[in-house]
Amino acid sequence: MSIWNAVAKTGATSDSDDSGPHVCAPDDEQGDKVMAQQEMKAAEDTYAGFISMFKIGSAITAVIAVFVVLLIS
Repeated sequence: MSIWNAVAKTGATSDSDDSGPHVCAPDDEQGDKVMAQQEMKAAEDTYAGFISMFKIGSAITAVIAVFVVLLIS
């Protein structure tokens, strides 16, 4: 899997509509659980992508730092 594909897409939509307040029905707990699971999966994917980029960036930075130190000495 590509690093760029690891970034999650939450599918969130804009709340800018003027239809008034949104009230959830009390019997909509199953839908809330499914949405929470989807959001958790998206958050885990985003975190995994961030950690991958952090590891790669750290390694590249270390190599460049060693190269610069060798160049100066």
